[in-house]
Amino acid sequence: MKKVATILFLSVFLLMNAVPYTANADSGRTKALWVWDFYEAAADSNKITQLLSFLKDHEINLLFIGTRRTLPDQPATYEELIRRAHDSGIRVFALVGRANWALETHHSEALEELRQVLLFNTSHPSTKFDGIQYDIEPHTLPEYKTKRGSVSYQFIQVLKKIANQIALNDQSLEFNAAIPWWYATGENPVIVETGGEKKPLSYFVIDIVDTVSIMAYRNTADRQIRATQAEIDYAAKMGKKVYIGAETNAPNGGTIPDEITYYHGGLDYMNQQLGTVSSFFADHFGFGGIAIHNYPAYKDMMQMSR
Repeated sequence: MKKVATILFLSVFLLMNAVPYTANADSGRTKALWVWDFYEAAADSNKITQLLSFLKDHEINLLFIGTRRTLPDQPATYEELIRRAHDSGIRVFALVGRANWALETHHSEALEELRQVLLFNTSHPSTKFDGIQYDIEPHTLPEYKTKRGSVSYQFIQVLKKIANQIALNDQSLEFNAAIPWWYATGENPVIVETGGEKKPLSYFVIDIVDTVSIMAYRNTADRQIRATQAEIDYAAKMGKKVYIGAETNAPNGGTIPDEITYYHGGLDYMNQQLGTVSSFFADHFGFGGIAIHNYPAYKDMMQMSR
């Protein structure tokens, strides 16, 4: 009966709070956008103008911008992007990630990406990156199928190495990690035992980083809430924040089934659902805001909605 009552309460709450989601200085909430392709989105002043206009139109105040293999070659352009974004009240995070960085043999590659960001921040003290997001997905590796415990342990270790380097060099840099929603509560949760502790992999990640972005890719508010509740509760206990991710890419029948994306629902429907998510977690200390994946698909949804 208690479970039934909880479900009924949640259903009523979702109906009562179906309002569009916005993020602004008054709300104190984050609304972020993933932008992986720097050259496509921000390689010159005109593209930066278009990107920042899009962010403003959609009340986005955190930009995850790809820097892998581009930051060393385009420092002046990144400087312009960050300066103009900061002038508009938008934080900017470097965005990097490869699945094999979870493996110890590739940890140096992950640390090199951080080194480039730290070097940029040292060279551009007035236009620094506000944070860095690592999107390392060990579950996509072939080794994960047969050595899940070992791969998970190595993944934890690279996150610790990154956190240590940030602590030594730039403690103001927010360390964010992107993780899937099912590490703690999926059909086959990833439980790790290390250092005398046994708990979901996502909890170990939250212990290490400053914030996490949960790829809670589902096409209803109810499912996104249920997908992230455990991590948000744990984050609150640890004094951390969670950004809840939403997918906008078109379904492809394979890696992107209909049920994980808001693409067909359209912009108004997605905003309504994300508003419900935001309202549900409004007073939750572990909730940091919403993150949208990704820029090109989001633009396509906007065109379709006109």
